[in-house]
Order: sequence, then C-alpha cells, then structure tokens
Amino acid sequence: MLRFGLQRAADGTCTQNVQQCGVFSSVESAFSTARLEALREWQEACNSGALDSPATKIRKIEIKDTEWGYDLKQGHLTVARFWVHDGKPEEIPGLPTG
Repeated sequence: MLRFGLQRAADGTCTQNVQQCGVFSSVESAFSTARLEALREWQEACNSGALDSPATKIRKIEIKDTEWGYDLKQGHLTVARFWVHDGKPEEIPGLPTG
C-alpha cells in the first residue's frame, strides 16, 4: 500500500510525498488497511481545531472510494491517497523482462 500526501512548503507551494505503508498477504487486507488509514486521517481532520474557528470557512472533508484505494479530499483538493499497488507485477510469457 502506498500513501500519497501533500506537503506545503514555506512559500505556500505544495509537493507530493509518497510513503510505502506495508506489504500484505492478500489484496483484501491491503484494501481494508487502506480504508482504515483513510478513516483515521479523516477523523483527525474532522477533529482538528482549525475547522472550529468562526473566522475560517468550514470545508467539506470526505473519503472517496476509488478502484485503487481511497482518497481523502478537503473541498476540491485531494490531500491524501491510500492506494493498493502490486510491487511485483505479473510476468507475461514471451515478453522481455527488462
């Protein structure tokens, strides 16, 4: 499973950060873990004090189910992705292997 996230630099620009989040014995356990991690980050975002301030605009925070895993979105911005990725792709007989 991979976690793609955004990091904000001092100048306000965002860059993508990718982290390996484990190797799983089954695709089911990988998707289950991806969902739990997305829910955990969603809960953290919902509980953060930044959303409670009357001076800040309340943002919609949601989890989107995708064919690759789960996306955590705040408004229109995807702030984190938890995607299941096969680190060892299937070999096709007759094709060169690199």
